[in-house]
Order: sequence, then C-alpha cells, then structure tokens
Amino acid sequence: MPLEGHWQRVNTPLRETTGRERKIVAVALGLLLVAAIAGVIVAIGSSNPSTPAGCIRVEVPSTMGASATTLCGERAASFCRSPAADSPPLNQTALPKCRDAGY
Repeated sequence: MPLEGHWQRVNTPLRETTGRERKIVAVALGLLLVAAIAGVIVAIGSSNPSTPAGCIRVEVPSTMGASATTLCGERAASFCRSPAADSPPLNQTALPKCRDAGY
C-alpha cells in the first residue's frame, strides 16, 4: 500500500538551483561544446601532407605497424629500380607509386 504523500516528498527538490549554479552548468556545457567542435575539426583534417612532385611516399612494414617514408629525386629513382621495390610486400604499394611518378 503506498504511503500518503510519498510520491510528492520523493519528487520535490530540497532547494531551488541558484543562478550561480546555472551559470556554472552553462559555462561547462559551452566548454564541452567548444571541445567537441574542435575535436571534430581535428578529426576531419588530414594528418598526411601531400606528396611533392617527383616524390613517392611508401608505407614500409615495421615492428610497430608501418612507417611512411617519402623519397624524392634520385633516391626515389634508386628505390624504384631496387629489388626491394619489386619484392613482397612492397611491390603491392611501391610499384604503382613508382609508375605514377614516372620512375
């Protein structure tokens, strides 16, 4: 059997929220919104710069995943002629980039 007035006692706030508390909550929500917008902007932006003309960017397998290497000019031409560029796993990514760059 429900107690008389129980719902009203449970759902009545003990005190009203002050203006200062509302301002603090508004400022915190504003800062959270600014941080979320900044996070979205950072996530949308590209972290990989574009490869300059005459250069190739090759992702090389390493012990911690992969490493990106940018080679330009004679170093790029030398790499593209080397046996390393023609052997797995680099041949899947390096050879098309060498062809596109004209090496």
